[in-house]
Amino acid sequence: MTPLQEKLLELFCTFDQFCREKKITYFMLGGTMLGAYRHKGFIPWDDDIDIGIPRSDYERFIKEAKDALPEKYIIRHRSIEKDVPYAFAHMEDRTTTCIENRRNKKNYSGGVYLEIFPLDGGASTSRMQKLQAMKVYIYKKMLYAKIMDYEEKHRAFYKACIIHTVRALFTIDGLTKKIDKTIQQYNKKENLYYCNHLGHWTIKENIKKEVFLPPKEYEFEGHKFFGAGNAHEYLTSLYGDTYMQIPSKEEQEKGKHPAYFLDLELPFEEYKKQRER
Repeated sequence: MTPLQEKLLELFCTFDQFCREKKITYFMLGGTMLGAYRHKGFIPWDDDIDIGIPRSDYERFIKEAKDALPEKYIIRHRSIEKDVPYAFAHMEDRTTTCIENRRNKKNYSGGVYLEIFPLDGGASTSRMQKLQAMKVYIYKKMLYAKIMDYEEKHRAFYKACIIHTVRALFTIDGLTKKIDKTIQQYNKKENLYYCNHLGHWTIKENIKKEVFLPPKEYEFEGHKFFGAGNAHEYLTSLYGDTYMQIPSKEEQEKGKHPAYFLDLELPFEEYKKQRER
């Protein structure tokens, strides 16, 4: 494991222990689930951990974990901290600093993190699923316009105008609320899906509950964590039937999250103070 992966695994173990104690259901998602199934741990070049929690348990996790985790860890979510630059929850290590390129605004600081996504209901027709996915995509692009330090001089004039307009008319908090409302629009009805509307694979992550349930434990770097009961069907939905094949070097690079700044020994609150001087 890389030093970053070791920090992520520490976070994951603490998260798992808390969820087991509180009887909170969760699932490894995306590359994390693929790593567990194909490598029994991290995909060697992976640099993050993605987790999904069904909406009711997701809300409970945020409410209960924010005051119950060891002091070195923190839950970050818009319901706790206004203007966090993402529409889902993070569990972060306070003793580290990790700033991604896509969240490099000067007023933001954070630590090495788990990405924790809500799993919500989905539309019953392909047309409505695509419409919902398009709305989420647009709001996410608007959010990135707010939180990224775009160099507008290198962009087409019309794109620079759009970025300027979004920054002038919308707030981070307002956009994350719009995203949250959109991804929950089918939760009031009895629903057959667990959808990660905020995930990388968009509409491919509209997956029936029967694929996830019941959760199953998988080995991950010598530990046991929960994933979809039918891992084969879940992974095929996202990656196709060649998911067990190792991708090319070019494809491996596409999945990474470049860091604007990474220090595994500098607390992010201290980093923020240094940056504000």
